[in-house]
Amino acid sequence: MGELSPGSVERRWIPEGGLQKYREKIHRESKFADEHKKLPFTFSKPKKPKLSETFYCEKCKYTILAPKNTVMMICPNCKDVTKVVKVD
Repeated sequence: MGELSPGSVERRWIPEGGLQKYREKIHRESKFADEHKKLPFTFSKPKKPKLSETFYCEKCKYTILAPKNTVMMICPNCKDVTKVVKVD
């Protein structure tokens, strides 16, 4: 027998309330299990490390959290396009 391509066959079962509600229910229940039941494993994906760093505006010294490869930005404080400097 050959393989079927995705979408070539109708779904066998459509959950009551629709697929979106069903997915939300699964997400909600797995999150509850992760947080409240003392299981030796988790259902959720591991969290990614933060890729943001703290920078400050050269003109007004306003600090902001931005992606680590930021070079310039529009400062929310002085409303000017300025070069940013990474805070050590």
